[in-house]
Amino acid sequence: MGFHWDYEAVGIWRSFIGNRADVWMQELKKVGDMDKKSEIKSFIGEKVRMLQAMSETGEGKAQMANLRRGAGHEPGELPQLFGTILLDMPQEFMSEEGMPTKEEWACYIALTLYAVHQQGFSPKGRPMHTSERTSIGRAMAQMAKRCVDANGEKRSMQKLQSFATALDMKEASHHLRNIIRLLGRDGIPVNYEILAADLYEFQYADGKSRVNLRWGQDFYMERERKGKKSVEEE
Repeated sequence: MGFHWDYEAVGIWRSFIGNRADVWMQELKKVGDMDKKSEIKSFIGEKVRMLQAMSETGEGKAQMANLRRGAGHEPGELPQLFGTILLDMPQEFMSEEGMPTKEEWACYIALTLYAVHQQGFSPKGRPMHTSERTSIGRAMAQMAKRCVDANGEKRSMQKLQSFATALDMKEASHHLRNIIRLLGRDGIPVNYEILAADLYEFQYADGKSRVNLRWGQDFYMERERKGKKSVEEE
């Protein structure tokens, strides 16, 4: 009696293995993304601390001025930023084809906007980078609570919505720069390590919706937290 394949069973098994493989690959990707976000946070944290430490020196002031000029540009457009941005950057963050990687975009936008945000404040006396878990959403809620008119919250949310609909990183950078200028006007800090990690995640189709959701959640949780605190104080 010869051996015969049960092709239906084989098909089911292949389908099962294929589906499980997809799930495993998705889980591995999540772990990899978490590791990459941690690396980005670490890199940005070190860069910001370095800029704070050099803030009173001529070189430090020149680096901050160059970073401010870089806001709104693409990575690589301003050669004077190569050292400030690329020095000590993990090699796996860098492009080998002359096009900015997702990591380079995230780090570039975070550092240039940090310089914009810090302008007018002492990096040591009043830093605009905070170690608290202050995302853009949370910071915008804090700004909205300071508005004296009733439309402050609506305008803040509209700014977040404009960022959420950005089609590319240059457009996202434009909307984010407007947000940072508003936060700087009120002296509200942001955690730039978190911002850089969010900007990295934002560049993936599924990550974009997660970042938008987190910022929206942070906005309304901060709004409720502040509201409850005000009621308790009364």
